[in-house]
Amino acid sequence: MAALFFVLTGTSAFAMTFKAGDDTIDLYASIRAYTIFTHVDPGDGSPCGRPAGKNCTQFAIGLQDNSRAGIRWTKGNFFLNNEWGITNVDESNAQLRLRFLYGDYKFADGKSGRIRIGQLPGIVHNSNYYDVKFSFDHALQGFGTLDDVRRVGINYEIGNFSVGALSMRQEGSRTYPAGGTFVELMPRIEAAYSISPDVKIAGTYVKSSARATDDDLYNIDAGHIMVAANPKITENTRLVMSGFYSVNGGVYDMVTIGGGYSKAEGLVQGYYRATPRLKSGIEKVEFDNTSVYGGAVAIANTRYEVGFGIQSAGNNQWEDNQTSMGVYANYKYRVSNFRITPEIGYLHSGNQWVLKGEPVQKASRGFRFGLQFRFDI
Repeated sequence: MAALFFVLTGTSAFAMTFKAGDDTIDLYASIRAYTIFTHVDPGDGSPCGRPAGKNCTQFAIGLQDNSRAGIRWTKGNFFLNNEWGITNVDESNAQLRLRFLYGDYKFADGKSGRIRIGQLPGIVHNSNYYDVKFSFDHALQGFGTLDDVRRVGINYEIGNFSVGALSMRQEGSRTYPAGGTFVELMPRIEAAYSISPDVKIAGTYVKSSARATDDDLYNIDAGHIMVAANPKITENTRLVMSGFYSVNGGVYDMVTIGGGYSKAEGLVQGYYRATPRLKSGIEKVEFDNTSVYGGAVAIANTRYEVGFGIQSAGNNQWEDNQTSMGVYANYKYRVSNFRITPEIGYLHSGNQWVLKGEPVQKASRGFRFGLQFRFDI
């Protein structure tokens, strides 16, 4: 007969665990809701349906789309994980969506490595280092950190080294500025190495093609390198640091540039993906790469976290680089498997990129304050 008991898992969520012989099954869920106020100077944008240039103060309440429920199954050297999330039920595009579906197998009890196949978490991002409540899973994406993307692929890990091959983009080719689409030519290769438990270096590369006409395809290279560290300051406090440099990282969805505010989710929206630009006014097809570099630093405690991020994006066709920055601070109040976290933040998207010779587009910037309510079961 299966035994039923509760354990605290590595993801800081309470799980219901069933054991029957060599089989172990964990059922878990994390419900994350928010209330938030934002005050935005939209620059030359237009939030809240107001005319461009008018400030906007608004309130929003919703269910964060990093709420999740899942099941883990372990038997000997086998491990399976299936996890689902849901977008905000108040939105017209609300839907249940797959977060993870993968299986692991350990060779020689892990001494010869571990192989993972399915829809996987990435290994070349730094969003999991920063606990920013009102960016969902995205940390300071667009403001100094790299987003995590979950893709179908295969990963092999042995010791401190991990390498994988992932689908570049599952839901179709991305349109680039000036028309056309990117087409995947190879899986995205990613690799990571942990120098120590507190320091990791990682990188990724993908080659795609851009269809500029009905008949012709032109190769595009994209990728990034990153480093992340979270050394201990005291027993319960860490210094979190990371930095990256990317070229055309928006082709595979991990690198974005600034953004504006949205009532629907109470966070920064309207990101521009860091993709190459098609040159105009020439007979042959050529592209200018979009490069982005940035970083973030935070003091993270079991109770509080304070952080800052900054990044700069540039393209030879732009009038000037676009520099974006963000700061945040939160405090976690926890009682058993329920927690309330107030957070305050400020985001500045930098003057919007424009082509050379065009008028500068004023930046959007603003404050936000809210509470996250989280139940772990």
